[in-house]
Amino acid sequence: MEWIILIMGTIGHVGLWCVVFNRVHATAFPRKLRKFSEKAILVIVFAPLFWTFYLIIRIPGNSFADVISLPLIKYYFYGSVGLGFLFVVRWIYRKVFFKLPSNVLSSKTERLNLKKELASPLLHGRIPKLLGLFPFNEALLLTRQRMTIEVDMPPALDGLKICQLSDLHFTGEVDIRYFQRVVEEANQFQPDLVVVTGDLVDNAKCIEWIPETFGKLIAPLGVFYVLGNHDRRITSETFLRNSIHDAGLIQASSKWHQVKFNGANIQITGNALPWYRDAEQLSDQPDNQSGLSILLSHSPDQIDWARRRNFQLMFAGHTHGGQIAFPIIGPVVAPSKYGVGYSSGTFKFGNLIMHVSRGLSGDETIRWGSPPELGLFTLRSNQQ
Repeated sequence: MEWIILIMGTIGHVGLWCVVFNRVHATAFPRKLRKFSEKAILVIVFAPLFWTFYLIIRIPGNSFADVISLPLIKYYFYGSVGLGFLFVVRWIYRKVFFKLPSNVLSSKTERLNLKKELASPLLHGRIPKLLGLFPFNEALLLTRQRMTIEVDMPPALDGLKICQLSDLHFTGEVDIRYFQRVVEEANQFQPDLVVVTGDLVDNAKCIEWIPETFGKLIAPLGVFYVLGNHDRRITSETFLRNSIHDAGLIQASSKWHQVKFNGANIQITGNALPWYRDAEQLSDQPDNQSGLSILLSHSPDQIDWARRRNFQLMFAGHTHGGQIAFPIIGPVVAPSKYGVGYSSGTFKFGNLIMHVSRGLSGDETIRWGSPPELGLFTLRSNQQ
């Protein structure tokens, strides 16, 4: 029984600080502060665990009761036990009851091993190359996600195809040929509309990649984008946006864009809160009762913002699917105020459908159980 309590206390302790990590990284706090918090949280999480096991295992006759004998430690530990049971119950609930919304009519995933296909090294730098050697690293295992979704929209929009790219993270550590191959796959989908949901460029030196990557995307209705928190690393936001604009992309945020498909209206806008404040300046949504309203959001945390404005479709990224999803357990960290609740996948809230992409890259070239994702979404009207 003591070991069960110890395990639950450990789960609660680790889970509590994962929650803190997720919440901190969902904010617009300065990067230095967030990086410091990462190191502090790692120390807070592991130091007590190592110390506890050291006292129990290495010192003869020392019981667990002796380790937590101090009142403050005792209160924290039994609080962690309670949290541990809560986290386990929530995990069981999600495993048992979570399923794709009923209006997801079909979903198919194909995998492309670009590391093998492109042959020559795709990772640059000592640490990325080292991470690339880790067993089962899926950082270069591209998944093509094809999904058919029934949406409350006019019959004229039936068959509309939307391709989503998210979180490309041009750092220079992943070779440009990987991203060029991603763009080729996106164009092979032959989408009507392409949406890019943030974290395009981390390193200013990679802005020159934009024409040969984003500039090659093809979509009759346009390629729309929002920026993400990593794009703030570029000193000149104006230079970055101008480079993206010159490549033919359209900034979705700050205003409403209207395009037509088979004569029906599609309204598009963007939200990159809390890192960019464009959405706060957005005018009231034009009346579009007979069309389709689409929100591009870098983070799924803007779901309430979308619901208040009666969007029918929302595309988000930022969370990378947790980047590492353990077998059975799943992901444990995701930079969201909802934790791993919306780390990736498709969710339904009334008439709103939200899809959260796992993204295509990251500033750490390691992925387990959460491979990069390129999505194609074919929409079907429920008014047929």
